[in-house]
Amino acid sequence: MKAQITTELLKHNAAFSKEEIEMGLTSFQEKEFKAKSLISAAGRISNYLFYAESSITRCFYLDAEGQEQTLWMKPEKTFIAEYKSFVHQDRSQFSLQFYEDTRVLMISRQHLLELFERSKNWAIFGAHLTEQAHITLIDVFVNLLANDATSNYRYIEYMFPRFIEVAPLKDIASMLQISQVSLSRIRAGTQLKG
Repeated sequence: MKAQITTELLKHNAAFSKEEIEMGLTSFQEKEFKAKSLISAAGRISNYLFYAESSITRCFYLDAEGQEQTLWMKPEKTFIAEYKSFVHQDRSQFSLQFYEDTRVLMISRQHLLELFERSKNWAIFGAHLTEQAHITLIDVFVNLLANDATSNYRYIEYMFPRFIEVAPLKDIASMLQISQVSLSRIRAGTQLKG
């Protein structure tokens, strides 16, 4: 697992030395989570940055009727946090959940800030991670607003096929801001064309 996270760290900052990565990884703890585990709950402060080995993560909230609404999903082998709560240390509006059993490397905000102070390359990693989160957020909302549901579903199907394999249809429909019936029709049309 450390080889996987090392690859991901180098994507964010190619200047890392092997020694800097090894020093930083001593601040991470390894933990196992079961499928459907909440790793950050609405109403609580999100204190950890997570790196999941083998599970898709979803971010969701409860709407006015108490129904879960999926805001976004992230593939395995990426860094995950409820960034607004993590950065501002405010109570989160959202919950994060793993869909599958997974091993995780996680670091507390306090330990991450200590790494930023100790190492310029860890600080650059933090800046790049923040930039990537911002860019991803813009991309998601631009796609949702600029494209129709069929195009957005095809994009997910092409770029993130495991979302479709693992996530319940209701969560994918919610993320696309359409009904399950509409999603079923889109899927039927996609399958007919395929």
